[in-house]
Amino acid sequence: MTVCFDGLDRLDLDGHVRRWSEPAATDGEVSQWIAAAQQFAARVREDASTLSDERWRAVGEAWTSLLTRAERSTGPQRGEWLLRDLQLRSWLLERTGPRKGVPLLDPQIVLESALAAMPLSPDEAVRCAGHWRELDREQILALRMIRRLLAPVRGLAPLLAEHPRWAEVQVWERPAPDLP
Repeated sequence: MTVCFDGLDRLDLDGHVRRWSEPAATDGEVSQWIAAAQQFAARVREDASTLSDERWRAVGEAWTSLLTRAERSTGPQRGEWLLRDLQLRSWLLERTGPRKGVPLLDPQIVLESALAAMPLSPDEAVRCAGHWRELDREQILALRMIRRLLAPVRGLAPLLAEHPRWAEVQVWERPAPDLP
């Protein structure tokens, strides 16, 4: 195990921010990076109601650094790091609301990141959804990814209903009930 993964469970939020803000190597196993992301996210959730905008910005930069280093070390892992990011952002936005000038608490980022990562077009998803059991593994995984990408966006509907791209989410919702 590399030093950057030592004692993650004993770090408070500021400790995680310091750990992931420091320049360091990006080596590590997928399980180590997942554990790091889980520990950091848990600390963010614990302290979410007490953070100033300045601390939110530092937390957001450290969170992004952790996920970037994880992806650089292990690859995208079928969207693992993106999904963790969207899930944390969505959870925080549902509980604390958006904050101007705090990228971690910007609902637009969740919407735009999810839409950009869609592995198929809406028409392709509609065509495949009704008979997904007959598809090959890669196609099934693509359909599952659509469902996983929509989940963090759905909870933000009250914050995003006026966004110019919200109609795209509604188009994606059509095949969603039939996706694996």
